[in-house]
Amino acid sequence: MVDLTDFLVQIFQPYFFYSLVFLSIAFVCIKIFLKFNPYLSRKNQSILWLIPLFVPVFILLYFHPQILIPAGGFSPSNYQIPVPPGFGIMFVGPSVFSFTGLLCISGIIAAGGFLVLMVVFGKKIAMRRFHVVMMAEGEHMPLQEKVKETAHKLGISEPKVGLIDDLMPNAFTVGYGQNAIVVFSLGLLKMLNSEELEAVVSHELAHVKAKDYLFRTLSYTLNILSFFNPLSYFVAAHAQRQRELLADEKGAALLDKPKLMAHVLTKIESVTMVFPKANLTERLSASLFLVSPLAHRHGILASHPQISQRVQNINVVTSKSIQKSRHLIATVLLLGILISTAVIAGYSTVQIQKTFSQNEDILFANGNGVRIYNASAVYSSTMQKGILFTDAQRLHSFVSSLQCANSAGDMVLTPNGTITLQVINEQQPQNLSFNSILSFIKSK
Repeated sequence: MVDLTDFLVQIFQPYFFYSLVFLSIAFVCIKIFLKFNPYLSRKNQSILWLIPLFVPVFILLYFHPQILIPAGGFSPSNYQIPVPPGFGIMFVGPSVFSFTGLLCISGIIAAGGFLVLMVVFGKKIAMRRFHVVMMAEGEHMPLQEKVKETAHKLGISEPKVGLIDDLMPNAFTVGYGQNAIVVFSLGLLKMLNSEELEAVVSHELAHVKAKDYLFRTLSYTLNILSFFNPLSYFVAAHAQRQRELLADEKGAALLDKPKLMAHVLTKIESVTMVFPKANLTERLSASLFLVSPLAHRHGILASHPQISQRVQNINVVTSKSIQKSRHLIATVLLLGILISTAVIAGYSTVQIQKTFSQNEDILFANGNGVRIYNASAVYSSTMQKGILFTDAQRLHSFVSSLQCANSAGDMVLTPNGTITLQVINEQQPQNLSFNSILSFIKSK
């Protein structure tokens, strides 16, 4: 059976505790902020959703995760025992394996590996995994011309065009910059006419323009770093959905008939639902290596919004009768309230962590203890200097005896701040009992 104290010691390790709490606080604040300020641009909203995922990065830079929770080194600075001048107080105990430290370190390694994999090898893996075949120069010329024309409109390098032999109507992009590839399925080419296909091309190249391959890689990397926090998955999904809506908006703006984008999305969804659902491996591969696969199914953590939401968003942004009002004063006030709330909540969580760390029951549980040592020297858990107390009552009695006996303090502390008992402690640290220490002090 897991002891509650051991469980709390694991949870309240700073690198784990602060990452968990402050990411959650940032998620709630941004969720509320966007709820009352929905007219922020899609690009800014997607960037804003990355803030909670960046919080653990800064925390881990300050609080380095460890595999072992050290036996010594934690000094309860606000501990309620009034330590006499010249003395220091240090919590010591047996080193324990840090499961939360292992989680954090595992997240760092996995996130770093994923980032390198996606930036260096992501394109090659996706090409091989989904059997992408590059189009020949004269193959599907109307499609290649549309890709070239749309790329010029967006001011980006003309991406290469690939095909997959799949009846499922699908399109996606892999890679970034000049190495980007726009891929279409044969099923999509057979289902859509030339005008409808132009809408898909505009959508996919809008992803290339926005560098969504890199954005998705960054958001998933930060998500993996905090994989132990369930809210990190929702944050990453929110960020990806905003990029999808942004691609819809930018793609629709390139079309002569902007609302054609909504029609195409609805048409593709109706056909996609007829096909059997892809297995978990295929869905996971598509989520990690592909940008904006059209053949997707909505889920609670899906990176794509529902088609109904995308259609509604396209209709709103393409309607000239809709004016976006920006409530600047209300937004500033709300942002001030949210920041204040975050600071108060953050301060409260820090105090909870300190209170737990200074809890006397925790300090003296499971063989732990408190060591009184010479404050003029730097404490080292390996040297084991000073007097170790594993009982709170004896510690309080000892400190009281030093404060109450006028001569006791003079006998224990020399003018240069050394502990007179230090020689005895170092020679017989295990055999020196509490009563013998008091007797020694009182006899002087």
